[in-house]
Amino acid sequence: MIKGIISLFKSGMILNPMILGGICTGIFILKRKGLQLFYSQILVDVNFYLICTAVAFVYTFALKPIYKGYGKGIDIAATFRRSIGYAFILLLTICLTTVFFGTLFF
Repeated sequence: MIKGIISLFKSGMILNPMILGGICTGIFILKRKGLQLFYSQILVDVNFYLICTAVAFVYTFALKPIYKGYGKGIDIAATFRRSIGYAFILLLTICLTTVFFGTLFF
């Protein structure tokens, strides 16, 4: 586990806002709800997934769009695929952070 944390810093992935946001959100959820309530309430709730997806879409379309050709417009399909990837990254880091720190503290 320590090698994974060290590789986050060495590769610079910790500076990705989706990963950093997922880590901070996972720690916040763990402190507020606890690990058992995270499994029983939050992972089952559809609103949790919708909020994560909305955050990823806003981040991607506002700050990281992919442009067509020579900057003549936004490539909607490619930006949409990137936002789906960012939503997956955000959900994965929230879940893994909660599990990691939940098992670390107990």
